[in-house]
Amino acid sequence: MAGRIPDDIIMQVRERVDIVDLVSGYVPLKHSGANHLGLCPFHNEKTPSFNVNSTRQIFHCFGCGVGGNVFSFLMRMDGIAFPQAVRRLAEQVGIDIPKDEPSAFEVQRRQEMERLNKIYEVATDFYHQLLLDDPRAAQARGYIRRRGFDSEAVRRFRLGYAPDGWDALANHLKQQGVDADQAKELGLIRSGKEGRPDYDMFRQRLLFPIDDMFGHVVAFGGRVLDDSLPKYINSPESALYHKSRILYGLFQAKNEMRRQRKVVVVEGYFDHLALVQAGIENVVATCGTALTTDHGRVLKRYVEQVVLLFDQDKAGQKACFRGMPILLQAGLQVLTLELPEGDDPDTCVNREGAEQFNQRLDKARSAIDYFIEVKLNEAGDNAEQRAKAVNEILIMIRHVPGEIEQDLHLTPLAAASGVQTELLRRQLERTEIPKEPVRRVAPTAVAPPQQEQPPAHGDDDYTFVADNSDSGGYADNDYHGNFGNQNQVAAKARAVKPVTDSKAHRWLLSVMLADETVSSTVVEKGLKTFFDDAVYRYLAEQIAQAWQQKKQPGEWLLDHCEQPEQQALLTQILIQGKELPNENIEEIFGDCQLAVARSQLKQRRAELHALMREAEHSGDLDRQTVCLQELTQINRQLKSRIV
Repeated sequence: MAGRIPDDIIMQVRERVDIVDLVSGYVPLKHSGANHLGLCPFHNEKTPSFNVNSTRQIFHCFGCGVGGNVFSFLMRMDGIAFPQAVRRLAEQVGIDIPKDEPSAFEVQRRQEMERLNKIYEVATDFYHQLLLDDPRAAQARGYIRRRGFDSEAVRRFRLGYAPDGWDALANHLKQQGVDADQAKELGLIRSGKEGRPDYDMFRQRLLFPIDDMFGHVVAFGGRVLDDSLPKYINSPESALYHKSRILYGLFQAKNEMRRQRKVVVVEGYFDHLALVQAGIENVVATCGTALTTDHGRVLKRYVEQVVLLFDQDKAGQKACFRGMPILLQAGLQVLTLELPEGDDPDTCVNREGAEQFNQRLDKARSAIDYFIEVKLNEAGDNAEQRAKAVNEILIMIRHVPGEIEQDLHLTPLAAASGVQTELLRRQLERTEIPKEPVRRVAPTAVAPPQQEQPPAHGDDDYTFVADNSDSGGYADNDYHGNFGNQNQVAAKARAVKPVTDSKAHRWLLSVMLADETVSSTVVEKGLKTFFDDAVYRYLAEQIAQAWQQKKQPGEWLLDHCEQPEQQALLTQILIQGKELPNENIEEIFGDCQLAVARSQLKQRRAELHALMREAEHSGDLDRQTVCLQELTQINRQLKSRIV
């Protein structure tokens, strides 16, 4: 791994990679004016607010505030660091990155991950060899043969066997010099209680090594060989294993998935192996967990179509319906395949053979059509139950990106339910997708995109003022407690939520981006004079530094804004693309100064209201008077429009 990548190489990669092409590999985009729009991959939404600007080569979501360039997009989507993102994109566009000495931190992190990967490799080899030729694994080998699997599948997927007993792996790892604490961190062994020795996590189980997308074993799935419970156990999550991101068999299947643009998703390890043994290579399994948003994003990188092939029981049906919204929102076409009653993919393909089973796969139908059929059948002839079922179906259809695609599903629903298509269409427009917990931490939400107007000095409808009321309104629950002294009073006042005029500050940053003289003036007067918020102030500092280094501010700054909040603010400003007339720069700057000053007065007014409330509660009339005098002066300034 190389160390720091030179700035000129980073610039070459950024200029060579087209952000629209990159993002389109993960998110369906539609051209809209100067931008491309799509559903944000970083939060759940039904109306596209995710903007990709090909001219500036940036993205910004006006729903959750996330923004950045090609590097930050790849970092967020694939969970990798900046150097990895640069190197991956450089490889795609044919740019060589010179080797350099890695930093001490990079060396340490690399060595740590290599040690952890090595531990799993040692454990995998140990268990695999046991299964192949150890007498203790005779029962496991017989079980595999009875299930219809040959030695090629065992060797290809490196199946293993954990013998009966408590410390087979623990002793082996100790002999190999493996650190016991790290093995415990990975969930391979556990600490004995009351002075007893460490013991193995897996005992008397057939083991399925779980690979990450690079082919490194990061976990095990273990199945018993009889009817005891639990039937399956998986390794716990660790620094290597995150079950919400891993799909069993993805490493082996991804090339065929790319070729066919299609994947079959099954529930179990044996289902997966059975299909692979039958020659169906584009198949993955869910490792005993429900499909997640991350799974949907991973699949979207390789395929356009997903066939959900779960067990034909209530649990399998429930898993299918639970996974559908996630895959639909990822922009994937979702199909499902029904098997004969009592069958699962493993038993069906072993009984019918590969050719007949492939014919079944070719007949997979729309998962939404299947959902319609099941829900209406469950409802029967009861009017109330059928109405409830129709509403559930409309919610599912709502997860489909695109109004045309949604509308096409209404015709079969109307035919099956007896409800008129137009009525269904009106109801669909009113249908909301139930809110779900946010899975990713995003910056503070910002206003949806709109064409902002520069401040007009003296305008009665001042465009920057967040609170147009000069009297100020504050909720009682914003102020509580009792001040013991003046310092506590001041602290309480500072705790009042700022009423920072973000529009004014964004305009001021836009002017700084456009004009070096304005940038210098802001720095001379003091950044804290203009920017209370740390994110705005940092961005102003970076703009000033860019001008000082004779660089044109703009997209270049994204590589120097490390925090997501900084990138979000910058991309919001850039993607809205304010065109500032050069002849009016000084006037616009003056109006920005006025708007910022008014914003600061409003913040101070909020503090004074809090101080007065507390002074009233404590009976401090002198303090009330002082606050009232200052408040009166501030209100006069705000009403006069002169600061």
